[in-house]
Amino acid sequence: MFLVSDTLEVRQQMVRSFVPDEPFIALILAAADFEWTVRRAILALGKSPTKQLREVTFKYCSGLGKYQKCWKSEVGSRLQRALDEIVPDWKHLKEAYELRHELVHGATGTTSTKFATERVDTMLAASEAVARFAQAQMSPVYGRLRRRLKPRM
Repeated sequence: MFLVSDTLEVRQQMVRSFVPDEPFIALILAAADFEWTVRRAILALGKSPTKQLREVTFKYCSGLGKYQKCWKSEVGSRLQRALDEIVPDWKHLKEAYELRHELVHGATGTTSTKFATERVDTMLAASEAVARFAQAQMSPVYGRLRRRLKPRM
């Protein structure tokens, strides 16, 4: 659905295009975009070699809590910024993820356009904040990432 070469704007426009007719799909795509963005930021900004991040660290990393822990050990320890400090409204992001969880696991069958729109906007704002933080560190998440063979100090 998304390409590594897609820009932030293209990705967000694509996700928002589903909101009017398919709010469920828009919410799932917004969550996928956030997780992709966080993983890419950890790859770009983390301290471990790329291979270790991909094969070990990310192997069981899913959900906001695990991403937050992974960020803390890989990025926060280097740059002194927690993920919940970078994301503008972490509390609402957690609430948006609850809806994603309910939809994906069948606890809720559908969602209204209005309800989904607020949560999609929250997730996309979180993705944008993480991408902009990485860019400010001279490590953009879009496009090709440099492979790190040795740990950073």
